[in-house]
Amino acid sequence: MDKQEVFEAMSVMSDKESDATDLLAERPEQGSSFLAYANVVCVVAGTGTLGLPYALMMGGWIGVGILLLSLLMSIYTAILLMKCLYYNGKYRLSSYQEVGRHAFGRAGLIAVWFFHTSIVIGAPVMYLILAGTEMNTLVHTDAISLKIWIWICAAIIAVPFVLMKTLKEVAVMSVFGALATFVLVIVAVRGSVMDLHNPEYAGRVTHSNVILANLPTTVASISICFGGNVVYMHVEEAMRYPKSWNRVVAAALATCSVLYVVTAVPGYLTYGSMAKSPILANLPQDIATKIGTVVIIIHVILAAPILLTSFALELERLFDITVARRGKIMERMWRSLIRLATIGICGGIACTVPYFGDFLSLLGALGNCTLIFVLPILCYFKLVGWRQMRWYELIWCAVIVAIGLVSAVIGSMDAIKALCVDFQNDQGN
Repeated sequence: MDKQEVFEAMSVMSDKESDATDLLAERPEQGSSFLAYANVVCVVAGTGTLGLPYALMMGGWIGVGILLLSLLMSIYTAILLMKCLYYNGKYRLSSYQEVGRHAFGRAGLIAVWFFHTSIVIGAPVMYLILAGTEMNTLVHTDAISLKIWIWICAAIIAVPFVLMKTLKEVAVMSVFGALATFVLVIVAVRGSVMDLHNPEYAGRVTHSNVILANLPTTVASISICFGGNVVYMHVEEAMRYPKSWNRVVAAALATCSVLYVVTAVPGYLTYGSMAKSPILANLPQDIATKIGTVVIIIHVILAAPILLTSFALELERLFDITVARRGKIMERMWRSLIRLATIGICGGIACTVPYFGDFLSLLGALGNCTLIFVLPILCYFKLVGWRQMRWYELIWCAVIVAIGLVSAVIGSMDAIKALCVDFQNDQGN
């Protein structure tokens, strides 16, 4: 068997041969399109929503336009990425990393792995920072520090992460996570409207239409709101009707965008230059905000296992941790060890860098701008080709890549500088 045959054999979905005649045929054993929709909404929406008024504070009202532009770009690249999985018509590639490998060889594999890992590890770290901070605010006591709350949240997340093997099992949790997001938006909008004439903000805050210097960072912060590319392959793999993918991802991202606009506009209108990230820090500290705090903690606990499971499945595939290869007991043991180590690493990073807003910006710039806007188009050009695309599609692709690259580079630099200031302020205190 030559190298090409070995390479193809490794790329088969779920380690099994796909139906060569119709790779998008119905998969009766998989989940519904609604579960896939809820999965995407749960992962994509939620915590990103809380940072949007702050993103508008950095970039001005133009951020609303950037948000809608990001929606269109994200839907387009999500569809292109899925086409890359089936580019040769013989088998379905197993992951984003495999797409990078088929497109650009080892360099593509390493590049995708790096940015992919920055998201599937970075986002749960962000979730732990947020959950720990909100728990510390909700149950304020000197006996339990912020770091201990972060570890408590990590332990809670570890339970479903270790016990549930695949995204099909975790997907049920996403329905509750999506509902939690809707509740959170209601709380944020209510608080913003209540504070609209609050003397603490009314007449004191300022608003800008455009702040050019902060636009790359604004794009980076908003891109985190569409960071589902890291799980799209696994979500689509768990769909009974894969031909519905385009409609599912478009509906899910459009739903998220409605939630974003509804949250961002009242939040920035009320708090303007005083907007914070997460927006819960601005809201009236009444019972409704406390409910919102509880809801976001629940959302984090439900959403984090989805991203972590995506990462764990890649590791388990890489090390061939299967029942057939290791046996039932050893497979469970190795799988549990890998997942416990993963959540431990996330908890350690969260305790070291407990700055939600600036970590959110760095994560969006470094990982999301590249994975969402740049790599899907480059991989599609390499695997499928650009010659059959119309001229306006090529221009659209060029615009997306340019926005992604500029935001990734400048946004990362700005976020790193902000984190350095955070550490210096902590040392000064």
